[in-house]
Amino acid sequence: MSDYSELIQYFVKAKDIAVFMHVNPDGDCISSSLALCIFLKKKGKNVFCVSPNFDKESINEKFRFLPHFDMIGSRDFLDQFDLCAGVDLGDAGRLGDKNVLRVFNRGKNTVVIDHHAEHIDFAKYTVRESDSASTTQILYKILKQYDEKSIDKDVATCLYAGLITDSGCFSYPNASPETLRIGADLIEYGIDAAEIVRRVMKDEPKRVFDLKNKVLSKAKFYQEGIAVITFSREDYDATGCTERDTEGLINNILNVSGVELAISMSEFKGDVYRVSWRSKHNVNAAACAKAFGGGGHFNAAGCRVYGEFDEAYERVLAVAKEMISYV
Repeated sequence: MSDYSELIQYFVKAKDIAVFMHVNPDGDCISSSLALCIFLKKKGKNVFCVSPNFDKESINEKFRFLPHFDMIGSRDFLDQFDLCAGVDLGDAGRLGDKNVLRVFNRGKNTVVIDHHAEHIDFAKYTVRESDSASTTQILYKILKQYDEKSIDKDVATCLYAGLITDSGCFSYPNASPETLRIGADLIEYGIDAAEIVRRVMKDEPKRVFDLKNKVLSKAKFYQEGIAVITFSREDYDATGCTERDTEGLINNILNVSGVELAISMSEFKGDVYRVSWRSKHNVNAAACAKAFGGGGHFNAAGCRVYGEFDEAYERVLAVAKEMISYV
């Protein structure tokens, strides 16, 4: 069991604390932020939960059922915080807006809690456990050592939501025995585990259903075991969706038998595409993303690719085929 005493002292000594997410926050990031904020507030801290690019609307609506969701996105910032804490952050670029990074760096102290194997440390103190399925898995252990009695049903609900998001309901290779034990511990707090799974992993608005049907109908499959879906601005306009509605849709092609590497390309702006990589078995998704300056986990990673669509698509496909050839 790791000892988190040094990290905990940063929280103990701070009065005014800001918690930071990464851009396009997923369930683990959102849940980690809320769990930490709820816990720290119970400890008498003055807490601010900073949304990506100071934009609360960028957060996927399906997570708005989480306890104290309204804590996210305050613009009432202090000139300087005693402590700025980043969660689920592999590098400073993931903070997004340069003004967000400026606020983070102005903290008297800065810490990061993260589980990404691909990373560039930027805080004064970092706890990183790349073998953890989620940041919430690490955070639970930290909070338990800090003050187990301050973990309540609300904190446990958030932690469980993050745990199932990044472990695929304990079905991904990153789900270790510890992951399952922590899941069981969190259920002991009286959370409604089945409802959390339904809200996070199953429910979807009709517009997302329409978007899924639209993009899956034009999915491309290659004999090398590669599958690709693309999201265009026209797809978003036709269905009333935004890029945040694409989360998880890539799994529909990854789950096809014979597919070892799934890719989604989403039009961001101009000639910029956000590319997600998901893989099975021994295919290194992080290495694919790293070829374009991105990163992530072995089986789940992301990057940005620049250029006209056809040219960008071919570059992405070439990297995918090269990676498959090494397996």
